[in-house]
Amino acid sequence: MKMKKLFVTTIFVAFAMLMMVSSVDAQKKFVSKAQIWAESGENLDTALKAIQFAETQEKTKDWGKTYYVKGLVYNAIANSENPDFANICENPSIKAFESFKKAYKMDGANMFQSAMDIQFITMANNTFIKHAIDAYNAEDFENAFLYFEKILEVKEMDVFKGEIDTTIIFNAAITAQRIENYDKAIEYYKQTVAYNYGEGETIALLAECYKVKGDTVTYLSTLKEGFEKYPENQNILGAIINYYLLEAENAEEAFKYLALARENDPNNPQFYSAEAHLYDKTGDKETAKAKYKKAIEIDPNFFEAYYNLGVLYFNEGVELTDAANKITDNKKYEVAKKVADDKFIEALPYIEKSHELKPEDTSIMSTLKTLYYRLKMNDKYEEINAKME
Repeated sequence: MKMKKLFVTTIFVAFAMLMMVSSVDAQKKFVSKAQIWAESGENLDTALKAIQFAETQEKTKDWGKTYYVKGLVYNAIANSENPDFANICENPSIKAFESFKKAYKMDGANMFQSAMDIQFITMANNTFIKHAIDAYNAEDFENAFLYFEKILEVKEMDVFKGEIDTTIIFNAAITAQRIENYDKAIEYYKQTVAYNYGEGETIALLAECYKVKGDTVTYLSTLKEGFEKYPENQNILGAIINYYLLEAENAEEAFKYLALARENDPNNPQFYSAEAHLYDKTGDKETAKAKYKKAIEIDPNFFEAYYNLGVLYFNEGVELTDAANKITDNKKYEVAKKVADDKFIEALPYIEKSHELKPEDTSIMSTLKTLYYRLKMNDKYEEINAKME
């Protein structure tokens, strides 16, 4: 009896083992079949269903090959030219990467790691780059940011051996700023600054993100640190000056930074123009005129100086005209009106030069039209009027 009982138990165990092997084989067949379809580019919809089923099965849900093959399936979908597979899923190339990444260190994936390394290199240097650039050029900055971030994530894989791609980090920052994700933009701009990528321009962009977030303390400190490192950078200098002049109303500090800038580049017309703007804002219009003229002397095609100088004279003419219009004595009025007209005459050559430098600017044309009318320059008036129609 005892021998018989042992015999029956042995048969039962053998039968259970047979069933278990059969079940494992069946579950793994879904993975194998999905791989065949992925590699052939056929039946990709069925391949995806097969691999998704394998993910739910006890014997294949923790098997590295399952997720390797899942990556192959998604990659095949991403690269397929068959319209039947075009809308199976969103962002298949990203899903392929996520599958390969998951598979990489799992049991049973050792033999596929070299193949996945090749996939990672292709994704980082080709697939994702193309998607990011195409999205950026289409002004789809959400997707551009998504793919630039994914490139950075791919480059964290072992095959890249810690490679740092500062261009991609910078592009991630730019696109994050475009979609108003300022925290991410700051994160990536900080990294690019740490690698000295973009120099002062990157620091100016980083500072702008702090400003938009309302953090004026960090905004200003970032600009000042940038100025110490890149004193010749116009964006940083201009931002500091504008902050002190327009926001903090501290002209003394603005003049101080201009003086520091001119020590490094004494013949830069931008500095004279900025200084002129400061003198104008603080009420010293004669010094402002002299500074604008100095900027023009250095750069005879410096639009900003011509335009601002012309506007300065024009506004003086308007103020004098307003004052003249309050005079009731006709002789005194005529004298005051001539003084005002003389200011408009002084403004004219600078506004005309501004129009020459920017002939399509309608605001400049409108100012010229007003000047020609006031000065009774009828031919010129008709000419500019025709341009504006």
